Parts: sequence; structure tokens; C-alpha cells
Amino acid sequence: MTQLYTTLARVYHEMYQHVFDYDEEYRFYDDLLRKNHCKKVLEVGCGSGMLARRFLANGYDYTGLDVAEEMLDIAREEVQQDVFVQSDMRHLRFDQQFDAVLITGRSLAYVTDNRGIMETLTGIHNALKEKRLFVFGIFEAGGIFENFGDFEQTIELPDKKIQRISHLEKNLETGWTWNWHARYIIESNGEKTEHDDQTTLRAFTKDEILLFLKLTGFDVMEMQEEEKAMTLIAKKS
Repeated sequence: MTQLYTTLARVYHEMYQHVFDYDEEYRFYDDLLRKNHCKKVLEVGCGSGMLARRFLANGYDYTGLDVAEEMLDIAREEVQQDVFVQSDMRHLRFDQQFDAVLITGRSLAYVTDNRGIMETLTGIHNALKEKRLFVFGIFEAGGIFENFGDFEQTIELPDKKIQRISHLEKNLETGWTWNWHARYIIESNGEKTEHDDQTTLRAFTKDEILLFLKLTGFDVMEMQEEEKAMTLIAKKS
């Protein structure tokens, strides 16, 4: 597992509040959930609880799932409730069923083999009530590999500066996969620390993800395409 979600979990929590617009992301989900009369929600890849706080504040019957206990520790601090489950998304097991399952943060990208994708989607299918909602985002293979390249990000906080230098390397061992090497440089109170991290991510072609959904019992309602990503809105068949 990438250090970003374990030993660097606090860095993630501080940094990503300035990378993502969680208010905008929450409004997107809230609009979909209300239109589809969904109240009982499972968020897969809930991380440090930034969306959890918003769902709970607005009255949803919410459960958050993440593989990294370090992230869940922060999430519990954020919401002051223990509504979280530590689990790998490939091994979902619930005694209850949900009105909606959301995989947020394009977390499906961390499942890099076909068997793992099938296991994940089958588990989500089992966790949903009949005809209910499944929403998730993916990286789109053409957008990623046609515009492949390194990048840097710098986040200035009141008490520290976080710089991330990212180097991408094509992998292609189990699909449209690539290795992401990142160096985090943190300056705080006149001191500088550096941390190196690496993970492998996966993108999908449109035909690939549609086939996975069909084979695991989902009907696609809508696909929203961006330059390097897609958001899919589906229902359990």
C-alpha cells in the first residue's frame, strides 16, 4: 500500500483539502442521491473522512470503508463518530444492503488486475439493494497515455509547505497500468523532511469498464467524460 495513506496519512489529509473541492464533490453526490431517493450510503475509499463529514451533517445513514487504518483514525477524529469499516474493497462483506455505493477519489485505480476488478464489482453488487445506485470514477486510458508526463504540486499552508514531485512510468503489466513515483518535500518550522513513495495505478478504456459492469450485473445510466477521467452512474440490474 502506498505510504500516502499510511505513514503519510496526515500529509494526505492536509494536502488534499487544497487539491480537491470537497464541497463541489459532495454537491454532485448529494444531487444524485436525492434524485434517486437514496438515504443509506456506503462510501468506498473514504480516506480521512472529508466527504463523510458532509454526508453525516446532512442526515445520511452513512458508512465509510477504507483499507488504511491510519486514514480511518483521522476520519474518526474528523466526524467524532465511528461509522467506518477497515477492509480491502475486493473483499466487501456486509450483513446489510445500501441504497447507494460510491467509490470516491477514483480509488478503483488501485485495483490493477481483472480478477480484482471483478471481485470488487461483484461485492458492490451484493451490497446494493435491488435497482439501486452505484457511482464511481476511473482514469480513462486514452487520456492518460496520450498525455503521459511528470508533474509537480506545491501546497502552501499557514505553518508548512508541502511539495510533491511526481514521476510517471508506463507499466502495462496487468492492463493500462503505470507506476507513480512521488517525492514529498515538507518544510515546517525551519526544518525540511523528504519522503519517497511509489504505487501502481490502472486506467480503463470505455469498452473495458462497460464490459466489467455488464458481467457483474449493472446497467449504466450515464457516463460523464473528462480529459483523463470518466464518472459512471449505474444501477444494479
